[in-house]
Amino acid sequence: MKELLLISRAVRGDRDALEQLVRLYYEKIYNYIFLRVCDRTLAEDLTQDVFVKLTKNIHSYVPTASFSAYLYRIAHNRVVDYYRTAKPSEEIPETKAAPDKLASVDAKLDVYAVLSALPPEQRECIILYYLQELTYREISQILDIPIPTAKSRVQRGLAACKKMMEEKT
Repeated sequence: MKELLLISRAVRGDRDALEQLVRLYYEKIYNYIFLRVCDRTLAEDLTQDVFVKLTKNIHSYVPTASFSAYLYRIAHNRVVDYYRTAKPSEEIPETKAAPDKLASVDAKLDVYAVLSALPPEQRECIILYYLQELTYREISQILDIPIPTAKSRVQRGLAACKKMMEEKT
């Protein structure tokens, strides 16, 4: 309920409401983008771009879809635009971890390795469903695909992940 009030106030030009929406969604959008680009600095830059675009276009938000789906759609499009315009020779830099966190980092790297081995469509749906905890309906709105397609991509992606993890052990 509070979110709906913030959205309606932000659409009417209330800067404080817009700032609260940014605080509410910043970490989720950053995490989503980071999982797509695997670079902290780049993820921060792209996340900033998403919220700049939101700020400029909040007045055009029409509540036919959930606000989170609207925001994730902006993030998805920004990542796609980045990869479309990136030079082919550009490589995404690897992030380095502190030595005392190596065990948890190894587990995360295993997850990232499995996710990166999936086809992009399945990876995207897995990230949105399991890591961002969005519904199939929201995923379908973000990716502009039918709900059954979102479900099948999640199911196929999960099956592929399980198979890869079993092969590792």
